[in-house]
Amino acid sequence: MVEGSPSALPAFLISAPFDDATADTILRSSDGVDFHVYRIILSCASPFFKDMFSLPQATSTDLGLPIIPLSEHSRLLDNFLRVWYPGAKTVPFENIDQLADVIELALVKYDLEYLAPFLQKQLLSFKELRCLSVFAIACRYGWDDIVKDAARQSLTFELHWLIGGNSSHLKYITGHNFQALLRYHAACSLAASSAGRLLPWADADYTWIQCTTCAAHTVERPVPGLDRRVRPRAWIFQYLDDAAAVLKQKPGANVKDPGLVVGAHHKIMACHTSTCCRLNGLRDLSKFIAEKYVPAINEAIDAVPLRI
Repeated sequence: MVEGSPSALPAFLISAPFDDATADTILRSSDGVDFHVYRIILSCASPFFKDMFSLPQATSTDLGLPIIPLSEHSRLLDNFLRVWYPGAKTVPFENIDQLADVIELALVKYDLEYLAPFLQKQLLSFKELRCLSVFAIACRYGWDDIVKDAARQSLTFELHWLIGGNSSHLKYITGHNFQALLRYHAACSLAASSAGRLLPWADADYTWIQCTTCAAHTVERPVPGLDRRVRPRAWIFQYLDDAAAVLKQKPGANVKDPGLVVGAHHKIMACHTSTCCRLNGLRDLSKFIAEKYVPAINEAIDAVPLRI
């Protein structure tokens, strides 16, 4: 388990409810901090503790209470107990490693399976920045929905980032799991980058079709859904080509990002012989992206299976 370097941290100070003088049991952490708890609560919460109480326990010489020595450091033990102990105030997890340690204690060591929904919710909160770790942890515990969410989030990163990703939690999953993630990313890359050219972007209402007075047109192109060839403005292809290139690297990229639209915008403003592009080009492009392009990308990605 990852606990950092506890010895380098300030001394841990016990706080409510684990300083209860009327409690009947002491949990002693590896660094000698005593947590005062109630035996009945521990027994009801975990078969591990229930079985432990059937064995003889050492007794505190000054308080006369049974002492259960644990291998966890006081900070980890405090985080763990606060997740489920009655009356304890839950504190936010500072990082995903801290949460992973608590998940391991709850599910592997102490068999508190009923905590799984809460722990899954906490794990999801880290998926945007630590999707690779979230993926690995979810694979380890068989949390399929979170595995899929984390895999989908990984699409906002380039494939080489996943390959070189540094996560200590990958050691808990198989090569098959990780290979499945890489294959999923590659398949989504192809699906997302191809989505734009499969759309009926030659709707007669769009500015890039209506504007015909400027010489800066492309060659005739076949259009999905139409039995004719059209001569749309060059800037729609500028945008679709730029977007496809980005999506090929990062299938979950935001195609509404201003940085991606800027190339098309320059060509729109270069339309000097007609005002329709300059007046309505960005409006129509934004409408096309929101109403057709983004849904098409999402639909294409949704059709890609994650084979774990």
